[in-house]
Amino acid sequence: SRRLVEVMTLDGRVMADEHTDMHFATRSVHSGTQHIEGAVNTPIFQSSTYRLTDERYEGWAAGAQHTLLYARLSSVNSEACVQKICAMEGAEDGELFASGMAAISTTLMGLLSQGDHIVASADVYGGTYGLMTGELPRFGIEVTMADMQDPASYEAAIQDNTRILYIETISNPVLKICDIEAMAEIAHRHGIILIIDNTFASPWGCQPIELGCDLVIHSTTKYLGGHSDVVGGAVVGRADLIAQLFPKKVHFGGGPDPNACYLLERGMRTLSARMPIHAANGADIAQRLESHPMITSVMHPTLASHPDHELAMRIMPKGCGMIAFVVEGGDAAALRFMRSLNLIFEATSLGGVESLVECPFNSSHMFIPEAIRHASGLVPGFVRISLGIEDVEDLWADIEQALQASAMLAVPV
Repeated sequence: SRRLVEVMTLDGRVMADEHTDMHFATRSVHSGTQHIEGAVNTPIFQSSTYRLTDERYEGWAAGAQHTLLYARLSSVNSEACVQKICAMEGAEDGELFASGMAAISTTLMGLLSQGDHIVASADVYGGTYGLMTGELPRFGIEVTMADMQDPASYEAAIQDNTRILYIETISNPVLKICDIEAMAEIAHRHGIILIIDNTFASPWGCQPIELGCDLVIHSTTKYLGGHSDVVGGAVVGRADLIAQLFPKKVHFGGGPDPNACYLLERGMRTLSARMPIHAANGADIAQRLESHPMITSVMHPTLASHPDHELAMRIMPKGCGMIAFVVEGGDAAALRFMRSLNLIFEATSLGGVESLVECPFNSSHMFIPEAIRHASGLVPGFVRISLGIEDVEDLWADIEQALQASAMLAVPV
């Protein structure tokens, strides 16, 4: 059962959030926001440290979690954000970080020790893949890569020392859908922690805790922030696991800055308004691309042609703003297309109000070996677009002219 998450007031006391049982849109606007001195928004507390009071000494002695002592541990602004994310995800507790990778690395390094084993997939975000294959083994942590689309492959990879199953709601960037409920059943039957990266779906699109996940990770840089102006990360879920992670956050130094937290809270307050437009644009553009002669294949969960379409309609029926497709002619054609776009911006990241495009082979996944990229679906000509909230007709006009320009450049003179 989900408890009411509490947030700190200026004098160090905690106050229950009365908005957690309201509808999603209301929670995204009101949960966590601290109306200090009657402010409509949580003011920025650009302070590195706080006055020590009897209550704060008591909090320090109890472990210092959610206690206003020092901004690397917690701040008024970070606690407001945690409150809001927990309310949206239905989580017991959470911690905020300076980046998505800080959240992922602290979670894995905080819960795993030398001799432990984790099962994941080569389809995960490139930075996560690098952490799992290049860093965890250095500390004596075993990693087995299974198939995120095949829960049985995860169960087959479980060993006596397996502590974590790690999945993503939607794989990046091939947009494969994970059967979260099946993974949860396997994890819980074996007494293993199930961790999911829900960044691509956002809490609006999927709430993995309801489906059985123990911890949910977000790069808050993406949809939660929503404006491409802040970097951050979050982990929410079981209170006992979050309590284990808090001291690791302190030791590893990945706490967020109050100003960044202010921007994140501002972004989250419009999440429920932005996401329907992102998702509608994604579904519309995917349908149009599927019939274009220069496109070999299109990946979007709302398409009937998507291999995981039926599963997607169960796991995340609202859809998403991410789309992937393969341009006829390989990577050279994909680059010509991308660099012929005028409105859609060539840049890494996703989830902002503006549309962004990248070719993963020379950006987010450039350090993953080519054979592994191709096996996971990152074939030559692969393009990923994060659809913003622009008018869909303007987006399509830009894509259509770029495809035409790319085709003309490919014709020998």
